[in-house]
Amino acid sequence: MRYKKKLLLVLSTLLLIAFAGSVFAGTMESRKVAKDMIKRTAFVIRIAHKEVNEHHVYTGDLARAIAHQKFAKQLFHDGEYLRAMHQTKRARRLAAKAIKANRGEVPSQADLTAEELSVTANGPSEEQLAGELHVAMPAEPMQDDAVVKLKIDVDLK
Repeated sequence: MRYKKKLLLVLSTLLLIAFAGSVFAGTMESRKVAKDMIKRTAFVIRIAHKEVNEHHVYTGDLARAIAHQKFAKQLFHDGEYLRAMHQTKRARRLAAKAIKANRGEVPSQADLTAEELSVTANGPSEEQLAGELHVAMPAEPMQDDAVVKLKIDVDLK
């Protein structure tokens, strides 16, 4: 009887360790994908910032892109990797729209990779992402003229 209890305890412990290891590995993979996404988005936002600063076509997309990116960075630092990926994806799309509106060439980094698409495929709607941003960061400027002359901080440190 003792033998069975010890064996059950050992097997349960091994299963728990294996499960925790797979969860940790999944978290580390999500962290890497989120980090890479945020960095690619930061590149696109810097180009959008330059284009809007040069051509002065203010659609609000640049300011919203910066706000979503700031929120993505905050979520990333809080360990909310999937939510960060959804926010940075929204930021990247808004930055690409700002570039187009200002007659700029959208860089290839604006395109989502296959991995980014698969991870964020069934995400929240644009309205849900905007609502989440507004609740978390209500004072964030949403007009391009408020951010175009500022030094932007959109990359991870």
